[in-house]
Amino acid sequence: MFEYFTEAHELFVYRLGLARGTSRRAIVTLGTLEHHAQRRAVNALMRDLQEEARLHAAVVEDLFADLERNVAVPSAHTADGLNHEANAVLRKTDKSILDLAVLPLALEVLYGSVAAYEPLAVYARDWLDVSIAERLEKILVELLSARNRILGLLGEVFESSETVEATTD
Repeated sequence: MFEYFTEAHELFVYRLGLARGTSRRAIVTLGTLEHHAQRRAVNALMRDLQEEARLHAAVVEDLFADLERNVAVPSAHTADGLNHEANAVLRKTDKSILDLAVLPLALEVLYGSVAAYEPLAVYARDWLDVSIAERLEKILVELLSARNRILGLLGEVFESSETVEATTD
């Protein structure tokens, strides 16, 4: 991998590797969140998000092949930090309100992925190939759709009588 970036393309390839690492770490973090989810709907959503993260990582691997580069996976420190934070919050949260922790944590993981992929899509659109940009933009659309699903379910959890009972005890 590059030790010092002197060209935009080097930085793009490095950041592309970070995006793959972010997706891989998201799979792990979302798996942890799935394990702690209390409601079936939350559990199912975490599984769906894990599968989407797997597909996103595969897209990045395909992009590396298109660019004729080896798949580089530098440490994704932000994703590692989110994973650490998720584990810490889950340890500190009572089982009765775990879904109130799981969904916002999933949202944070998702926003980390958006931050990894969005600049890549802009770069690809402006400087590379339209087909590469379109694949990255498709990932962004899927991430934003997932955000909406998380927010919708979070609203349902907040309105649930189970949640109200657990938070007033």
